[in-house]
Amino acid sequence: MKIGTDIKNWKEFLERKFSDNAIFKIEDKTYDLSNGVYTITAKGSETKINFIWPDKDWLAIEDIQFYNSKVNSWSGELLGGNNPKLGKFNKENVDFVSQILEIPLKKGWTSTDYYLFGKNFKSISREGMKPNHGKRIWIDYNFGCIGTILFPFTIIIDFVIDKGVMGDKKITVVKPMTE
Repeated sequence: MKIGTDIKNWKEFLERKFSDNAIFKIEDKTYDLSNGVYTITAKGSETKINFIWPDKDWLAIEDIQFYNSKVNSWSGELLGGNNPKLGKFNKENVDFVSQILEIPLKKGWTSTDYYLFGKNFKSISREGMKPNHGKRIWIDYNFGCIGTILFPFTIIIDFVIDKGVMGDKKITVVKPMTE
């Protein structure tokens, strides 16, 4: 896809990329101030890709995230948050977003969820469908303030859960949306 005269903003980019209605469903709630999310789903997949808070002209997007309701892990903030790219519509960001979208669309990803005392302690997302081999996308600690206190001990906690001494670990492979 050419940027410039061919594609003028993020909305045109997304509409072209996800134009196959036989595969993709687009849900546009960007007009709703309480939501502001443009969601892509694929038939037969529970993975969702959210494009969050575009500006009025779609020349900037606050963030992009993908997740699947079957797992606790997610992509993290891919374009917004602390990311220096800041979601502006330009060739560098379009190339970056196209590369990132390969994960949920074509490569798939794995979620490793660690449970401690019956609650999700930590989740790790990795690119690809081979657990522990793909590039790490995101680590999410789910114990709030206690998680912050436990942070120095997470290596020990991970080891104890991995060895089955306490807690539980669940690995889930999330297939690509277009498989």
